[in-house]
Amino acid sequence: MNPAPLASVVLSRTNEDVRLCQACDECRDLLAEGMDLTFGEILHFAARNDERSITCDSLWRCEPLLSKAGQCPAGIDVPAVIRALRQEALRRGFGPPPPTPEWIL
Repeated sequence: MNPAPLASVVLSRTNEDVRLCQACDECRDLLAEGMDLTFGEILHFAARNDERSITCDSLWRCEPLLSKAGQCPAGIDVPAVIRALRQEALRRGFGPPPPTPEWIL
């Protein structure tokens, strides 16, 4: 059985419609160390049911920025969407990336 589309999962859990993202670039510069996608890219991938939205490192590395995400011009509660996508990632067997060993830093 195929899992529900990611946009539907987010909508049912948060009442947020990721398809409303207008690609305004307000969140483009919000990147924490280790993030491979912006918040907007995560939303767009989720809207297209692209699993990159739940397999990306950004989903797990963006925590320091969630409080700084500010008000989305489309009215999307970005932190709520990220939390819902994390839950779905775990449900589908995707988890956070392993921590970087200190000797690499």
